[in-house]
Amino acid sequence: MSVSPGPQEPPAAADPSSQSATLVSVPGAPAEGAEFTVRALVGGCLIGSLLAISNVYMGLKTGWWESGSIMAAMLGFSGLSALSRRSGGAPNVLETNLVQTAASSMGAMPAAAGLLGTLPALALMGVSVPAWSVVVWGVSLGVIGVLATHLLRRRLLVEEALAFPTGVATAEVVTAMHKAGRVQQPGRARALVGAGLGSMVLTWLRDVLAWVPGMVESPGRLAGLPAATFSWGFGWNPLMLGIGIIVGLPMGLSLLLGAVLAWGVIAPTLVDRGVVAASGGYEAFAAWLTWPGVGMMVGSAIISLAMQARSLLGAVRDLRALGGLGEGLSRRMIGVGLAACGLVLVLGNQVFGLSLLHMLLVLALVLPLCAVCGRAAGQMDVAPVGQMGQIAQAASGALFQGSPALNVAAGSVVAGAVAQTGVSLWSLKAGHLLGASPSRQLHAQLLGVLIGAAVGVPAYLVLVNTYGLGSKVLPVPTAHQFRAVAELATQGLSGLPPYAAGAAAIGFGVGAALTLASRGKLARFIPSAVAVGLGFILPAYYAVTIATGALLAALVRRVRPQDLGQHLPALGAGTIAGESLMGLTIAALRSLGVIPS
Repeated sequence: MSVSPGPQEPPAAADPSSQSATLVSVPGAPAEGAEFTVRALVGGCLIGSLLAISNVYMGLKTGWWESGSIMAAMLGFSGLSALSRRSGGAPNVLETNLVQTAASSMGAMPAAAGLLGTLPALALMGVSVPAWSVVVWGVSLGVIGVLATHLLRRRLLVEEALAFPTGVATAEVVTAMHKAGRVQQPGRARALVGAGLGSMVLTWLRDVLAWVPGMVESPGRLAGLPAATFSWGFGWNPLMLGIGIIVGLPMGLSLLLGAVLAWGVIAPTLVDRGVVAASGGYEAFAAWLTWPGVGMMVGSAIISLAMQARSLLGAVRDLRALGGLGEGLSRRMIGVGLAACGLVLVLGNQVFGLSLLHMLLVLALVLPLCAVCGRAAGQMDVAPVGQMGQIAQAASGALFQGSPALNVAAGSVVAGAVAQTGVSLWSLKAGHLLGASPSRQLHAQLLGVLIGAAVGVPAYLVLVNTYGLGSKVLPVPTAHQFRAVAELATQGLSGLPPYAAGAAAIGFGVGAALTLASRGKLARFIPSAVAVGLGFILPAYYAVTIATGALLAALVRRVRPQDLGQHLPALGAGTIAGESLMGLTIAALRSLGVIPS
């Protein structure tokens, strides 16, 4: 499984339970059996719908989102195997791979459409965007990102054969499942489904029947006030526990460290000095704490990009080496890509108010930054989506004067396209190892783009219309990051809360220092700057719950590694999907008046 350690940055870590798997396919060797089948496409779309909904729900709450390749492969194999008992015969490797290809493309669409960052940021700025335009905007950027991926495919996957560890792990899981047949692997699927059902029941008991409290408040006191004033406690949130299981103990503890600094030290000090009124609640504290938190994440991003100078130079070579059409790309597909660029130009001008020259500049950045993102995904297994969007924001702010909202819209073009790049390349790497057809994977990815937008946008609208943005229920940390960068790029330090500018500068320095130190000999002891920064923005009980999930998973892996440990990724994914589905269902029922708000 792979979960982003920061807003809109999906890295990938190989599924721990798949490390012993051995590929039986030779890279590039054709596999036997039909590939582009109806059942594979339908299965991919069903699983992708689950991923898209989960990513909308999880991304709005925490800023993390899941690339989903390994989970989709496991569910696809189990579902196709069950279906084969009635008709169609047993699934083959290529069908399972096509399932994860379509599903992961759908899972990336909430980020590509800006539902997790730029759209909420615009909403917080008072900018309303029509739903139809969000769908068209997201599909256009998703298509551009997928086609850019296939332009880069030969250079990165074939000629240089970059590692793309998540793609390799996905191929290993697919190969191992088909090699073991139906005897061992369905256990993971049962663990995922069981965790999902349990998560759904708990969410209903908590949010509808109120039999389970949303948060168990901390009994302590800070600055003479109950600790719960500063959002301290433990949440009965299966989704948070699942995130902790997947991201691991270092990331969970880093998030908790950020919460301790922000909500245990700084927030009480702000109350003591009269900077923030305790009666303002989470929103009042978050308006101030966002700045040092974002400063930490931006400092980390800039140092990370500086360390990727070779990737930047490599991206130039990638573009020079394109020469002709990418493998699997026809002239018709190039026409589709140009049409998508045209739609982005028109929507950027008519809906977001960007000038045509401004839009042309941002579009010119897309392919080079997709190349940087793809190379980072191949070399380090991290797709720096947020950083690429911030580069576009910085360029936009330097060359064009305008409101912060225009700056956010400009950043969304690059962030949306590159959101598909890393995920698509991980899928293509798996397909390359398994002998899949790039052109068939391309068509599956484009189908995923279309259906992912159709699923993700309604899910977003239901959640936002029911709960609102920027609250404890939907903190939207990624939106705060886009908004803060836009305001700095266009307005400088004016308008910041008292003392927030200095805090942001200190956060920037701390983030840069932590990122530099993470490349040294003591890297294993250095907290993640991005996770610490997130701890400043999320409610404290989010961090406590996520860290608890990470700690429990670490204990299980130590005590029962052979039996329970191998099912932890599936358990984590199941709890995330279960609460996401039930949370969306409850929001829809409340919006329709079926259950009280």
